[in-house]
Amino acid sequence: MEIIFLLGSAQAFFFGFLLLGKDNNGLHQKLLFFYFGIIGLVLLEHFLFLKAIVFIYPHLLGLTYTLPILAGPILLFYTKSLISQNDLKLFPAFLVHSIPFLALTIYFAYDFYFLSPTEKLLYYEKETRNETSAVVYIAEFFISLLVPVYSIISILLLKKHLKHIKQSFSNTMNLDLHWLKIVLVCMLFISFVSVSMALLSDHSNLISYQNGDNVMYVALSLVIYFLGYYGIKQKPIFSNANNAAEKEVSQRLKLKYANSSLKHPEKENLINRLTDFMDTEKPFMCDELTLNDLANKLEILPNNLSQLINEGFNKNFYEFVNEYRVNEVKKMLADPKYTHYSLLGIAFECGFSSKSTFNSVFKKFTRKTPSEYRKSLL
Repeated sequence: MEIIFLLGSAQAFFFGFLLLGKDNNGLHQKLLFFYFGIIGLVLLEHFLFLKAIVFIYPHLLGLTYTLPILAGPILLFYTKSLISQNDLKLFPAFLVHSIPFLALTIYFAYDFYFLSPTEKLLYYEKETRNETSAVVYIAEFFISLLVPVYSIISILLLKKHLKHIKQSFSNTMNLDLHWLKIVLVCMLFISFVSVSMALLSDHSNLISYQNGDNVMYVALSLVIYFLGYYGIKQKPIFSNANNAAEKEVSQRLKLKYANSSLKHPEKENLINRLTDFMDTEKPFMCDELTLNDLANKLEILPNNLSQLINEGFNKNFYEFVNEYRVNEVKKMLADPKYTHYSLLGIAFECGFSSKSTFNSVFKKFTRKTPSEYRKSLL
């Protein structure tokens, strides 16, 4: 069992060093680096605890005790840094959320960390008998509560983010951060396991506190592999370069339409222009089509285009474009000229960029899977 925690710790440090070697380290990479460092140290101390090494060298006792308090804020601001366009505003806010960690660390530096080895062992024995100060219970409260609370807030933030990107992007693959949602749900699960095991070990003989900790740390070791694989290659959703280009286009269009407001006759005219353009030019065939791209082609403001789609078609941009893609797929499936094409080949021709997205979107609009629809034609 101990080797799992040692390997998990080594893997966390390995992923951290990989991040250090990446160019253009943004706030998201720095936060992920600190997160790997925290998990690596926590798993390493648990390994040393199981091997009783911390009792031979008592100065190693409790060195990572307050570090998990930082895990929740790091997850939240890591999420924010991936979907935000301004890292400079996030870092000061992160420092504010780090105050409980700093306050408790300073307290334990005075109360525990600088004690002699003998005094530390006595302190630990008192803790096992629940004879320590009330501050320990405050620390336990933050350790148990902050990770699930911040995880829930981050999940809600991702839900809002998904709604936002569907107003601007026709392809949300690599933008929806679904992998991060899985990590956050796993952290919720780990927190639930930790609290449940603590309650069971304190009030019943069903399980020992150490076995409960082992279950939690095994789950944490598995999360490290998942987070390392996806986290290291994930880039921020909104890059500064893209944001600057979009602002330039928007500014140019604002000047052109300075005296324009979307009144009903003009709205009808723009809707007709939009549908004609989609039918004749077929911009949806480009899998990376965005709201700004389409607005630029039509020479209207992105906000106005979004309003047209939302109000005129009762859809967001993602649904609007992908319905055209689905209709184009249906046309090609009905055309004998494309009978030798595979379903995925037709999907890629029509602007879809992944099999999973194609299947889910196609079924949403037709209530059939692509293969079922093709069979119905035959």
